[in-house]
Amino acid sequence: MRKILFLSILLSLTASARAQLDTESIPPEVDQRDLFVRASASTVVVVGTVIKSEGRSERVPVKELQERLNQGTIRRGSLKTIKVEEIVCRQSDFDAKAPKVDNRPQPFYLFIPRDDSDLPHGDFREELLPEQRYLILLSQLDTNSLTAIYELDPNRIYYRGTGHNRGVIPLEPVTPTGRTKNPPEVVDKFRQLCAAMRPPRFEDKLSLLQQLAESGDPVLKKEAGIAQNAIKAQMTQEGPKAK
Repeated sequence: MRKILFLSILLSLTASARAQLDTESIPPEVDQRDLFVRASASTVVVVGTVIKSEGRSERVPVKELQERLNQGTIRRGSLKTIKVEEIVCRQSDFDAKAPKVDNRPQPFYLFIPRDDSDLPHGDFREELLPEQRYLILLSQLDTNSLTAIYELDPNRIYYRGTGHNRGVIPLEPVTPTGRTKNPPEVVDKFRQLCAAMRPPRFEDKLSLLQQLAESGDPVLKKEAGIAQNAIKAQMTQEGPKAK
């Protein structure tokens, strides 16, 4: 029941976020909307660098290959290999029953189909450049169904950007001295919100979220309030034992 309640809350919040996406697109690096919804919907949020970019095509039986080539109907996609330098957020911080990600093998793999026909209205396909750093909100894909279609390794875990390109926030590269320019404000806000959600106990989460609500930042105040309401709903559902 706890899982159902959490998903109901998340879906209601996501519906609102989707409605906003029908308006003019906002660059991901300045998009400070729906931080709690986006983070909680992501399997993991990471900072990483694209170290490899390559194409992948659909698995096509040999007897159909020439005809499909002539028709131009072979589906293709881009495979991005991400060297992760930091895990900023985990879905398991929002929902204890979510899969754990800390011990997952590196690097991470982001697969982006080139056919945009299935993208929700207002979403754009992820754009990641080689050797560039990003904060990326990642949602895990179904490896079995994906590898049944595309020429991909079935032993790997694949992701897409949460909200597609909305979940891909460009960062400055690290200098030889190990320094970077200040990241976009939205990155710091994700960090603070995710840090507040990290403690395993509900009471500790609520305490840290209250600090964000009182920080004077209007975005963090709003997102902390949304997070607090979601946590209190979980606590109500679990009863007196919830902490």
